[in-house]
Amino acid sequence: MTRFFIEGNLVLMSILTLLFALILGLSVFAGISAFRLKSKHTHKAQSLVGHIQSLALFTLTFGVFGQILGLVDVFDYLANQDANVASSILARGIKITFHPTLFGLIIYLTAILISLGLKFVIQRQADQDPAAVK
Repeated sequence: MTRFFIEGNLVLMSILTLLFALILGLSVFAGISAFRLKSKHTHKAQSLVGHIQSLALFTLTFGVFGQILGLVDVFDYLANQDANVASSILARGIKITFHPTLFGLIIYLTAILISLGLKFVIQRQADQDPAAVK
């Protein structure tokens, strides 16, 4: 796992990890708010689900941005080489550029599943207590 992080650019992967931690923190906070039956907390939980989805999309976009930066580095390396580069080296370089995108996609899918679960819990709480939703 550490090789995956180092190969995928340690700075980019660390930022993606911090974004994932923020998503998880917001998810816990939204879950706590959803289980409270006061109207302001249910409304807050619904708002937090929107923030979670926005952060998830940003994380995916940031992963793609990391891949583009990696591809620029690979092509810059190839442009500066006078001799032919083996296809295995090229394939490995391009494969490594997919690490931030893959990690961003995993975080995105996890966050979307969490937000769907939170929406279900919020709706269930609202069905049990109709006064809980404004």
